[in-house]
Amino acid sequence: MSTMRNWMFFALGAAFAALILSAIPARAQQAPLPLGTINKKGILQLRFCPSGYYPGMTCFQGEVADCPSAVNLGFTYGYKNPAEEVVGTVVFLEGGGGTSAYLDPSYAQKYLEHGYQVVYLAWDTDWEFSDGNSGTSIKNAACRPATFLNYVYQNLYSRGGMCAQGDSAGSGAVGYSLAWFGSASYLDNVELLSGPVFGDIEQGCVVPNAPTVNVCATGQYGCDGAEWPDSPAYVDGDQGNVGQWSGQQSCNKGKTTTEIENSTWKEMSIVDGTNNPSFSYPQTALAGWLCSNVDTVQNNSAAQGEFFYEQFTSSRQTADYSVTRIDNCTGPEGVSSGVTPQGENGFMAISDHMIAGCVERH
Repeated sequence: MSTMRNWMFFALGAAFAALILSAIPARAQQAPLPLGTINKKGILQLRFCPSGYYPGMTCFQGEVADCPSAVNLGFTYGYKNPAEEVVGTVVFLEGGGGTSAYLDPSYAQKYLEHGYQVVYLAWDTDWEFSDGNSGTSIKNAACRPATFLNYVYQNLYSRGGMCAQGDSAGSGAVGYSLAWFGSASYLDNVELLSGPVFGDIEQGCVVPNAPTVNVCATGQYGCDGAEWPDSPAYVDGDQGNVGQWSGQQSCNKGKTTTEIENSTWKEMSIVDGTNNPSFSYPQTALAGWLCSNVDTVQNNSAAQGEFFYEQFTSSRQTADYSVTRIDNCTGPEGVSSGVTPQGENGFMAISDHMIAGCVERH
């Protein structure tokens, strides 16, 4: 009888413990998340750089491994040093899946002329796919570009500013790296062009669509230019890409999305609605450049970027900070060809800002 009684107490205790544990939510991911690895012995120098790399670059192939919940992914990178003494390093991250090198060579040319080492990167397949040609979490997949940025810092960067410039989804990669993977511990300056486009993925995918966002609302900290409206919904094929990358094909497809789908998109966003991501980068200068195009064509890039930028409300959070409205863009994300509120060409404003801001702060 005593053995039976003890067994009953044990069973009741175990059941009670299980009930309590089930009521406690699973521990959320909290920044900084772990990086993957890049085996330096596995880096292979190429005889020639692939098409699209800046002339005169030296190119290599490698692989990011060991990212939690993301399979290994190969990449090609190229770098070129300036003719004179190096004053810093600028890493470029292209938009879309990042499978092509940075498309606008004018930035690299100008940075080289001012003494910066420049680095191009292209992935073997879309970096946003966590598993080959399918995905479950863009945030998990963002471990890869964050790991590459850290690799450049550890192995290519030599002195001066350690900086990054991302375009569209490339700016999303930098945004994840800052908010979730600790890259503010070494990045001195970042220029984010037309994004980050993964600011709040739920707001881009949810059906019925989320409300229009006022970008750079009157009085918003750090904004240059008047506010303008933009919808955060992914359009023009981007909804299909995000649907595949996120593993939730229903992204803005016109059919009411489920609570599970919505919460899955929210959890993988740069701004996930919790206190887990970091928006404190006191040794990193941060600049955003967003298209208004209110009289022509718009996509979601400005609104998605706004979700990220509205997290910054104080000079204590960054070494320097600005978000600039760009008018008369070529297409919905062509900030380089647009004009600032002061009438300056976008390319000149962005490149001059990088050169002024890419100085050693760590």
